[in-house]
Amino acid sequence: MNIPLKQTPNYAPSNTKKVAIVLHFTLGGYTGAVEWLSNANRPNRSSAHFVIGRKEGEIVQLVKVTDIAWHAGVVSNPNDRAKRIMRKNLDGSWVNPNQYTIGIKLAGGYDVYQDGTVEPNENDITEWQYQQLTELVKSLSYNPDTEFVLDEKNIIIHGDITDYKEKPEIVRTELLKRLFPLTQPNKAAIKAQIISLINQL
Repeated sequence: MNIPLKQTPNYAPSNTKKVAIVLHFTLGGYTGAVEWLSNANRPNRSSAHFVIGRKEGEIVQLVKVTDIAWHAGVVSNPNDRAKRIMRKNLDGSWVNPNQYTIGIKLAGGYDVYQDGTVEPNENDITEWQYQQLTELVKSLSYNPDTEFVLDEKNIIIHGDITDYKEKPEIVRTELLKRLFPLTQPNKAAIKAQIISLINQL
């Protein structure tokens, strides 16, 4: 994918190959989110590797995948799904997940129509976002700068790591459907197997 890089100052230089992806929602529209994640003059500075907006063309990379984005550094009551990929220090404490994960933020939940109200459909992730997210995740699996393996266990949401954070579960579910589509059963093959088993009786 050819995603423009707009380097944020909110990151830590590194040369680590990330192994998992953390999905997030932004707290506002695409432009505002990119500006916020690129603002070094605020407390609690945060960032993400990628941000995908609701409209076609709204996609940007803010941090190189080998560098550390500040997107999921606080661990609070991680669930079992997160624990499958989380790493521990020698003293038993959790390694900061930012060190080995890629953060992807999806813009949602803002007043797209600018009519003063966030309508229910304005919380929805758009088809453009799902398409870009799916292609991005696939591309990361064969990016030589990562060690990300395309497997459902390596794709989690922010709320998995930090229980009070956003939980874009519906996004993860739809993404997995697109990444791993269920093949339609071949009725002829199944019938042949049944007949073969019956003949063996």
